[in-house]
Amino acid sequence: MQKQKTKPFFEKLVSPIKHLLDHKHEPLLHTIEWVFVLLAFFVIGLTVIYHERVTMFFEEGKLFPSGSKEALIQTLEEQEMFTGEVLPEPIDTTAWDTYQNKWYGFEIQHPDSWKNNTQYKTATEKSAVYETIYKFRKDGDDASDTFEGYDVKIYPVKKVKSLENTNDVHMKDGAPEDKSECRLSEEMNFGPEGYYFQKVSIKENNPCFEPAYFYSLTKGDYIYNIVPAVGESGERFSDPEKETTRMFPEYKEAVLDFKFIPIVRPKPKSNPKITAKRPVSAKVAGGKLVCAKKNDKPRKSKQNKPGHLDLECCLDPDETPNPWCAY
Repeated sequence: MQKQKTKPFFEKLVSPIKHLLDHKHEPLLHTIEWVFVLLAFFVIGLTVIYHERVTMFFEEGKLFPSGSKEALIQTLEEQEMFTGEVLPEPIDTTAWDTYQNKWYGFEIQHPDSWKNNTQYKTATEKSAVYETIYKFRKDGDDASDTFEGYDVKIYPVKKVKSLENTNDVHMKDGAPEDKSECRLSEEMNFGPEGYYFQKVSIKENNPCFEPAYFYSLTKGDYIYNIVPAVGESGERFSDPEKETTRMFPEYKEAVLDFKFIPIVRPKPKSNPKITAKRPVSAKVAGGKLVCAKKNDKPRKSKQNKPGHLDLECCLDPDETPNPWCAY
């Protein structure tokens, strides 16, 4: 008896579905299908619009206070979501060598394989306003590398008044006289000592300056520009910062580890004070006092120290050499 009651109930439950599947109701079924399709498109569209709006708020800093976006980024994958770019893996600098320069008071790190490729160059060109360049170069001649290393360029503040006047910033032909809209640099505070760097990141669309990317610090009597060095290809980029970060991440690591150290220079040797009496007669030749007598040969004389002091720069055998004279 229980089975007979269950069967009619099941048939009643399935009956509406069978009724809908009847050929007579095909138009209704098509309508339902289109309703589901439109509903699916509507849900997907809302999801895309929501994602774009959230991303825009993140980028413009409207949804979170300053610095909160960086706090949310914990991994390279999360950072790629914000920038849309594939970022290089972090570089391990624990085995890097440290170069110290006590003359100009700075130190900078470089990969261990570069240790025999450090060189320097003093200014010789007429257009050069730097005092010295210290070059750090990769090991070996790898023609496939766009970047060959980085430079630390030293500019004296007495000669170069501002960052714009260094050899690393180039004015465009036809640049406007009013440079108020031509951004040159921005101040960045980072590194182990918390130094305030001037970051120069100039793109192709800058109306005043040619594309460039480097970091600069000023301390005491000098401006220190840390500049990535392009190899023999001489390749130029419309966005140098983006390409340098992508192809040469070692450069930024070197900037982060840059430090100032005390300047230590050897004291100049002072000339000993001459207490002897100046010669009473002599002539000047090449800025030196020499014998004025034509036939006198002071170098051939035997120096007799117990004798009297030579006062003519014409040394005789019975005279003591005079420190004022050049024999």
